Amino acid sequence: MPIAFRHRDDAPPSIPELDGFTVYREFDAGVMSRLQGRDIAQIEDRFTEGHRAYVAAVHGVPAAWGWVATATARIGEVEASFSLLASDRYLWNFVTLAGFRGRGIYPRLLDAIVTAEALEADRFWIAYAPENHASGTGIRKAGFTLVADLSFDRAGRPVVRDIRDGGGSLAARLLGLPEINEAVAHCWKCARGAAPAQSSCVSGPCACDYQIADKSCAEELV
Repeated sequence: MPIAFRHRDDAPPSIPELDGFTVYREFDAGVMSRLQGRDIAQIEDRFTEGHRAYVAAVHGVPAAWGWVATATARIGEVEASFSLLASDRYLWNFVTLAGFRGRGIYPRLLDAIVTAEALEADRFWIAYAPENHASGTGIRKAGFTLVADLSFDRAGRPVVRDIRDGGGSLAARLLGLPEINEAVAHCWKCARGAAPAQSSCVSGPCACDYQIADKSCAEELV
């Protein structure tokens, strides 16, 4: 799982304006509950824990949403819970509705959130499944830089590996996980289906694609 970073002083990305595009912070748990199809109690818990909801709309119609952690966060795939400094934000649970995909909504939403939250925070973090290529593209378009990999080592333990000099150390401190230099499982789909040591993408390239449900790196590399 690549982890990307953006500082509020980084040069803003060059993203053309999209007609009718707006982003706003949503404070109503009922609205987010209906939008996400989740129980309202779950949404209320998020607000109580300091998470902030942002919604992107096109001509007033909700098109996408995402959440910003301001105090604590959790990455369920590796069961990692961590606390954030007041100067940090962790962006998570982003969804673009099917009818609005392919229009560049995601990077515009990310950039708008960084602009809004930069009034209080300096550093912004986001992670994504490595087989979700569309998400990775959107994150880079929004001015984020990939700095580390969060995945499993050969023993199946969650670890962090450096992608950019110093990035692994920063991510390790943020997440409270060990940093290693050896290969990690590149693909979470394969790591979930078998022990990481048995997954071919631990030591080789991964051809998985989040958008193709039945495609696995094991099938590609055998």
